[in-house]
Amino acid sequence: MFFFAAFLLLSFVVVSNGQTKLKQAVVAATAETPGLLYKITGKNIKKSSYLFGTIHIICSPDMFPMEKLNGYLDQTEQLVMELDMDNVDEMQVLPKGVLIPAGKTLNDVLTAEQLAKVDELLKNYLGIPVEKVKTIRPFMLQVMLISSPKVIGCNPPGSYEMSFLQAASVKKKPVEGLETTASQFEVLNSQPLEKQAKQLYETALNPQKSFDEFKKLLETYKTQNSDTLYEFMNSQMSADKDFQSRLLNTRNTAWIPKIEKMIAEKPSFIAVGGHLGGKNGLINLLKAKGYKVQAIKL
Repeated sequence: MFFFAAFLLLSFVVVSNGQTKLKQAVVAATAETPGLLYKITGKNIKKSSYLFGTIHIICSPDMFPMEKLNGYLDQTEQLVMELDMDNVDEMQVLPKGVLIPAGKTLNDVLTAEQLAKVDELLKNYLGIPVEKVKTIRPFMLQVMLISSPKVIGCNPPGSYEMSFLQAASVKKKPVEGLETTASQFEVLNSQPLEKQAKQLYETALNPQKSFDEFKKLLETYKTQNSDTLYEFMNSQMSADKDFQSRLLNTRNTAWIPKIEKMIAEKPSFIAVGGHLGGKNGLINLLKAKGYKVQAIKL
């Protein structure tokens, strides 16, 4: 379902005993064991870098302990995320990206009957009538629904990205982005507005089904298996293979040269959502380039 795609975009050991525990954690997982945190070594890099798979919307109690994750961030010299969230200019693109272009509204892509169902959905879960948000892209409304307290179960939701950003700021580590905000919106908006609206309407017909699937995603994430997580997400987007490829495969391939350059220049902590597992995931692509990528259990 499309809300998985929208959700994916709008997205450890305490240092005091640092190196010994880091080595023990790596040994505990073989190179072939799927995880969410990976150590990158080999090829032309002098110091290890780390790759962590985030989930963009999650309640704080469900997050893996940040003190453990920050232990690995401390071993590196820079934080790398999908977006440079420390860049004010990049963040200013967000408001424009969530709006339907060319003066259109949901009224232009939904019938009166469909609009009434969406109105009921938004009122029930967000307390907002559709009239107030009719200029917002349907994919963004899906994200708003998922992150609402009634669905996710907490207010406000936690965020790995904001937690890492805060830690990097305190530690005075630079922050880099693998792509721009505009390029992320370009991927999302490559799916026609009519199709986005139709999927929002389908959510309105059976909201609990969609929200239950999202909760299954959260449970799958907590198993720390990047391959299983990929398989679950892939199954949810199986109806639109072209879009799935643009969302994951194309971006993964584009990121690899950037990641290679970054980890060659300085040890990096890379945090991205939903891009690790699968044949064309970052783990396999890095291995194909000659790097050793070892899972670390949290």
